[in-house]
Amino acid sequence: MSFLNVLKARFLISMKMYFRYPVNVLMTLFEPLMWLSPFYFMGKAFSVNGRIEGFEKYTGNSDYIGFMVLGFMVSAYVSMIFWSVGFSLKDEMRQGVLESNWSSPSNRIALLLGRTLFQFLATTFEVILIGIVCHFAFGFTINKNILKAISFLFPGIIGLFGLGLFVASLVLIAKEAGPIVDITNSTLNALSGMAFPIKVMPRGFVFISMILPMTYVNDSIRALLLGQTPLMPLYKEFLIIVISIFIFWLVGSYAFAKVERKCKELGILGTH
Repeated sequence: MSFLNVLKARFLISMKMYFRYPVNVLMTLFEPLMWLSPFYFMGKAFSVNGRIEGFEKYTGNSDYIGFMVLGFMVSAYVSMIFWSVGFSLKDEMRQGVLESNWSSPSNRIALLLGRTLFQFLATTFEVILIGIVCHFAFGFTINKNILKAISFLFPGIIGLFGLGLFVASLVLIAKEAGPIVDITNSTLNALSGMAFPIKVMPRGFVFISMILPMTYVNDSIRALLLGQTPLMPLYKEFLIIVISIFIFWLVGSYAFAKVERKCKELGILGTH
């Protein structure tokens, strides 16, 4: 019950902060237009009779804008987890309340996840808006395999929360969130094929991409919703995503606990 109470309290705090700034929702309407319009027109420039043959050889069809929109949606969850977890700590350091909050008997992971939980719901709402906006702006369409796609996306997000704990441990050490989150977020999105098929990269980078579970989240969702050719059979991709949950949570929890203990020993937990 105490764990749930902490989640609830942090959830309500994050919700109140979010709705204090209604421009966030307005930004959601314009952000996909700002980020995806250049790719949309670039795809038009390279298409011949409605087909992009080079892109089609890597993916199995020419739905370039669908490829980009779905990658943009998945990257929204990746960014949400890293930014909310990383800046949850940095904000409390700046406000001078991190050490006092963590002196309470509250579970540390609950303190982090409670704030991220609301951000997950807000991001889901924003992703739906992105789909609607892109449908009318770019002709973005998907098939009816939405529930199957969610069954691949959801465990991927759970695994990312574990990776977010590892990022949080880095923030505790470095006392800075921006550069750490930018590097991890950008690197993961790039190597997991957010904006391009991973097969176009040099072989060494492809090998790294094939290790990352988010590669299979992007790939499986595109296969299910757009009919593009997956990197491997979907049941294997699902298995990799599920296994990553345990690996990321084990590594993330261990690193977070070890770094927290070290910061307490040095007396630098609440400094920034």
